[in-house]
Amino acid sequence: MALEAESVWYFNLFVWLLLVVGSLLLLVAVGLFGVPCIGKSRELKDSDRSESLRKVLTDLKFPGRVYAVYTFHVGRPTAWVMGCFCCLRLDIHDNLTLNRGLGSTDLAFSHVGEGLNDEQLAAFVAHQLAHWHLWHSVKTLVMIHLSLLVYLVLFGFSYKWSTLYKAAGFSKLYPCVVGFWLVYKYLMRPFHTLTTWIVLFFIRHFEYAADAYIVKRGYGEGIRSALLKLFSDDFEFPYVDHWYLMWHLYRPSVLQRILNLERLEHKQRVSRLSLV
Repeated sequence: MALEAESVWYFNLFVWLLLVVGSLLLLVAVGLFGVPCIGKSRELKDSDRSESLRKVLTDLKFPGRVYAVYTFHVGRPTAWVMGCFCCLRLDIHDNLTLNRGLGSTDLAFSHVGEGLNDEQLAAFVAHQLAHWHLWHSVKTLVMIHLSLLVYLVLFGFSYKWSTLYKAAGFSKLYPCVVGFWLVYKYLMRPFHTLTTWIVLFFIRHFEYAADAYIVKRGYGEGIRSALLKLFSDDFEFPYVDHWYLMWHLYRPSVLQRILNLERLEHKQRVSRLSLV
């Protein structure tokens, strides 16, 4: 409030820089310690890795550490690259591996056979490393922070408009702090809707870009097989309505990615509508 009383622009700059620094510190923290609330991590030494995984890590020149994450709750099978600079780590969730790396007698009958074999897992990891090679996490953060900066600039220009306070029932005397809420409620909804759609659009296309990257590296058949296996394990609804996808999902459906992979491997033109 003291900064806002001095100058709303000092306040906006302080909030924006605080969020930027906070996100960078968070990246460093997860690179060092992972996400402990998800599960317990164990570093995979070279001898613990399959031949296919070692080949992918060498081929894509990943310099970070590799961890197997034993999840507390069975969630979405995945792997991801976290951290930044010298604090990079690749986390591979145990439910992404075949039978969670356990014997069939240690699993419930309904979970036996779930997960990816070594070749499929390596292709899935190659897709995640493609995101890292193409700087997708950095680009996403830049888009988010730029949209936040524009949001704060618009706020600085409009939060003292008397029309806003009159519309809310205030007289000529009103507390400026109420403007924070009024601007958010009445003016920022259209901006938030537009920027959210733009960010989600680019995030979905990052998936296609990563797929195209690994197809050129020779992992197209492997990632397609991995997607089919994960789809059969989970039996998720195969979203096909593009209008629903573009407004509600931050990643394309499995069917969209498989069709796109087939087009890439056969060097066919990609339908623009299918990539929305």
